[in-house]
Amino acid sequence: MPGEEKCAHCTSDKSLGCEYKLSASSPPVLYIADMLKVKLLRPEAKAPTIAHPGEDLGYDIYASESVTIPERGMAIVPTAIAIELTSASGEPMGALLRDRSSMASRRLALTAGVIDAGYRGEIRVVMENLGDAPAEIHAGDKLANMIPYPVLTTPVEVVSDLSETRRNEGGFCSSGRR
Repeated sequence: MPGEEKCAHCTSDKSLGCEYKLSASSPPVLYIADMLKVKLLRPEAKAPTIAHPGEDLGYDIYASESVTIPERGMAIVPTAIAIELTSASGEPMGALLRDRSSMASRRLALTAGVIDAGYRGEIRVVMENLGDAPAEIHAGDKLANMIPYPVLTTPVEVVSDLSETRRNEGGFCSSGRR
């Protein structure tokens, strides 16, 4: 209905009770419509979730099957989902997979994590067990954070010189230890 106020968080009519209601004093909220599309590839797949809408940087993604990661070993954990991300203006976006603190506290680390904007296959998570005992990942466990990321690559230009900076070629430890 024209003039009806919509929630910037969930796009429902504000009267439905979303906790993210707009008011005259609210800061502007960027609503990204249909940013994440998910294809569930198998019946055990679970769509990504946001635990704290409006606050979380990324989506929680889930293991679709149980996996045992050997001590000081690695495993590739399936999620049974494929994704498509777009910006509010319709530009393709990729995603970065990052460790969840609950996994890191168990000495489980993510060792790969770039999902290119054009990739439409299953998202699988490469996990490394840094501990001295096998680690169990159960089907349905929150596995990783999936953070939307814009595509920032541009054509490459080969040049003979680069602009001068204060750092120039200073690499490892060039800023000192303290």
